[in-house]
Amino acid sequence: MKVYYEEIDGELQAKWVLVKTDGEQRGALRFYNVSQPIERFYEEDFADLAILSVDIGELVRDPFDDYVFAINTNMVQSRLESSGHDPAMLEEAEYFIMLVEDLEEVMSVGSSFFE
Repeated sequence: MKVYYEEIDGELQAKWVLVKTDGEQRGALRFYNVSQPIERFYEEDFADLAILSVDIGELVRDPFDDYVFAINTNMVQSRLESSGHDPAMLEEAEYFIMLVEDLEEVMSVGSSFFE
């Protein structure tokens, strides 16, 4: 798991979370654990990656594990299709990117996972 931080008023604040698209797949869901080690991601790192954004409505919290969330790839694909993008982008992407605040809201936690 990678986290991009913005510097605001001299303090680093977590902005985006990136996860590889190869999460554990169960049906249309790809699962990720937020308790895994976090690697800092820098702005210059964006240039060489195929990244696909994930909206808050496409995130699902695992009801059995407080540290696990999933991305509903069927919903991601539907959004791509409805916005006129090639749905093959889902398979071509190396990383999913989401807002830290969206993930925290879905996980119902404070920012302690990403500090």
